[in-house]
Amino acid sequence: MSSTVELPPDLIGQSGLYNLADPLLRRLRLEDTTGVSISDLEKYFRYKDLLIFYAGSEQGSNNLRDLHRDLTAFAIKNFKTSGIIYISTDTDPTSAQRILTNQPWLRSTFHDNSDFAPLVPYREGARITELEEVSRGEDFIQAGEIEAGFEKIDFGKEENKWRLSFGVQDYVRPLSRAAITVLMNVYSTPSISVYHIPSHRFIAKNVRPSAFNSKNVDNNFRKWKEGGVSSIRITDILWGLKWPLFGLLLAFIYHLFIRFGGDEYNVLPQYLDDLTWRLRGEKVQT
Repeated sequence: MSSTVELPPDLIGQSGLYNLADPLLRRLRLEDTTGVSISDLEKYFRYKDLLIFYAGSEQGSNNLRDLHRDLTAFAIKNFKTSGIIYISTDTDPTSAQRILTNQPWLRSTFHDNSDFAPLVPYREGARITELEEVSRGEDFIQAGEIEAGFEKIDFGKEENKWRLSFGVQDYVRPLSRAAITVLMNVYSTPSISVYHIPSHRFIAKNVRPSAFNSKNVDNNFRKWKEGGVSSIRITDILWGLKWPLFGLLLAFIYHLFIRFGGDEYNVLPQYLDDLTWRLRGEKVQT
């Protein structure tokens, strides 16, 4: 479990950000659907059972309209017991804002110095903003700290619940967006994970987008709400990597042809050479 640290001055009187027993919730810095900071996590999530973490980026989002429609429908239908949390992997906050426009999703605060954020200023309208100016001056846990084992979160149980009986809980460093993607085992975007609040653990990672379509979502919701089965399915990982794996398979077959059939099957260099000469010829003619 992460060691406690000194409370930042900007958080004095804001214990609602961390004063709860769930090991993940108390390390999140979230904003509501309008972009306003959620200052009392225990109150906001008191009756919710599921958190759907959606790690995404603006790149390629035009091809995800069906997924966004399904997630929006899920968020509206199950708003009392569930919440969609968008984790932006973009380095420009305006990209995240464009994705979140008119979406009933929560979002992890952008200003967290995430590992994948540039350490140079970006221009937003007429002003320059430094990404180093993090929210409330907190020292966010970064992806590298999780990967190296310097920070560890013990899922599956409550943290220091006995302290809550006295109305106080130790402050712990919050998770950056990059650190959350490590906990989600994100290999590429979009990536979806399901967190079950009553059992304090992720019960599904790398969930297929089709899990939220109208044919599957009700059955999946019932399973997740009951605690589901926590697993990372190999089939889901392979599906996400299908095109790179297909390319590797073709390269392997090509190598076998050359190895057992001889150089006469090594047609790729000749093809590329012919293509180069053809392109040069077209340039000369023009």
